[in-house]
Amino acid sequence: MSDSKVNSPKRDVINYIGVFAIIILANYILSFFSGRFDLTEDKRHSLSENTIALLQDDDRIDDRVFLKIYLEGDLPADIMKIRNALEEKLEEFIVYAGDKIQYEFIDPNGEDDPAYNLEVQKNIYSEGISPCDIQIIKSGQAEIRTIWPGALIEYKGKTVDQIQFFNKRIIYAKEDIRGLADRTINNLEYKLISAVRRVTATGKKTVAFLQGQDELDEWQTADVRSGLNRYYLVDDVEINGQLNALDEVDALVIAQPKKAFTEHDKFVIDQFIMNGGKVLWFVDPLDVNRDSLYRTGETFGISANLNIEKDMIYKYGARLNANMIIDKDCGPIYIPGHPLGIVDWYFYPLAQRSDHPITKNIDPIKGEYTSSVEAVNIEDRDVTKTVLLHSSGNSQIFKTPARVNYGIVDVEPNFNKGEPEDAEFPIAIMLEGKFTSAFENRMPDALLNTPDFVTKYKSDSTKMLVVSDGDIIRNEVDSKVQDGQTLFKAIPLAADVFGVTNPNNTPKYVYGNKDFVLNSIDFMLDDFSLIDVRAKTITMRVLDVQKINDSKTFWKVLNIGLPLLLVLCLAIFQLVMRRAKYAKD
Repeated sequence: MSDSKVNSPKRDVINYIGVFAIIILANYILSFFSGRFDLTEDKRHSLSENTIALLQDDDRIDDRVFLKIYLEGDLPADIMKIRNALEEKLEEFIVYAGDKIQYEFIDPNGEDDPAYNLEVQKNIYSEGISPCDIQIIKSGQAEIRTIWPGALIEYKGKTVDQIQFFNKRIIYAKEDIRGLADRTINNLEYKLISAVRRVTATGKKTVAFLQGQDELDEWQTADVRSGLNRYYLVDDVEINGQLNALDEVDALVIAQPKKAFTEHDKFVIDQFIMNGGKVLWFVDPLDVNRDSLYRTGETFGISANLNIEKDMIYKYGARLNANMIIDKDCGPIYIPGHPLGIVDWYFYPLAQRSDHPITKNIDPIKGEYTSSVEAVNIEDRDVTKTVLLHSSGNSQIFKTPARVNYGIVDVEPNFNKGEPEDAEFPIAIMLEGKFTSAFENRMPDALLNTPDFVTKYKSDSTKMLVVSDGDIIRNEVDSKVQDGQTLFKAIPLAADVFGVTNPNNTPKYVYGNKDFVLNSIDFMLDDFSLIDVRAKTITMRVLDVQKINDSKTFWKVLNIGLPLLLVLCLAIFQLVMRRAKYAKD
């Protein structure tokens, strides 16, 4: 027997020990490094940059944020999927925040004492978390299981906020909750980081809605206000010529005014801007009588003449044009008496979004009777002008007086025939920089001799948003009379009020108007923590139901028969090989 054969076992043992030692050494070295790789197309396992920045901000998060999560216990598979995704997301948070983020899963039904469980559930409910009843069929009998899809948040040792992961009062046994689970998982990062943002915020800034010129009221802006309330102080303000009316305001929202501004009020707004205030202008250059359209089938868009277009906004770097955009990419309207009832309405353009943090990846922005806005004074290097929204390449302009007639839906307009970019009319422009006062060299006589007010003609660095459509911020309002009182309900801006659906019975339109407004305010007030999270979308790769039904028999046979066939083939192969081997012997 040769030496090589004798030494072979010893050499194998040495090789095994060597490989094992290398693995141990590699693991020890790699323990000093951390790295994460997300190979998914939509980066579903990665946090946004602004989320990471907030989690790593020791000045912002200066104490422990502790989450008591009550989505625990005997859960259905799709709900357990939410629970596991939540744990995974929090572990991602801890990678960047360390022990500043801590959590615990608690089963509200986990104790043997029913009275104790009931007391826990009462406390959860009193803190604002709503339960969800799930109907489960067992042995032909239906039973109800109650879960609590929410969490309480402690900061600096006190319960200060709560998160509701989804709102659904009851889930029936035959109901497919996979879509609910997917939507909830998609929103987890937003839910969690917005809660961290809320509880760690100090010195909230004030966002005020201007009143006094027949602007949109509290109910017509209720959806946007609901999104602002948890992060900012939200108020209404009326100037009435008071020089100090905007002293406590950080951002001023001017939402679809109907009356002309006085020179005094314009001056106060101008000086607010000169002192670094931020203004969001949602202005309709044209006035459209919608009641006349509904009654007669025709109306006109005429100049609104608000006394701010030609001198004030123009001076800052944008021109609101007295025209109306019609766009082939548009939202629907109900036309009484029309055979189809609900039709595409070219006067409701779906604005295209630019690749800007405010508009990136958000849903289409719905406008109504929208005009165009354009940047002016391009040579002004003190002000940067960025188009955020514009019409599609299949759009054109109607000049004032713009005729609006139901008959347009039956005859396709002569949309742009040239290059698409020639018809991309701007709808929203962000202005950033140092603005020149609209009252330079023309101070109102009544304010020339005001001793306690210092007039500025060049602003500090600030930002301004000019949108040529007030309807972008306006939500529909439903009302009903109950017990002699009129009750109002705001319809979310994202909702398609006409209920138009695709063949798969899902809404055709989901609008991003609210996200656009909230992102704009966050951007202008230099809070970027939620901008990219709102826009982050996880692609749900849903199976084609029709294909499943057509080919399910084939896949059943393949999944069951193929493994059996492979085992049989392997057995025959081994049998043949054994016979061939022993036949030689």
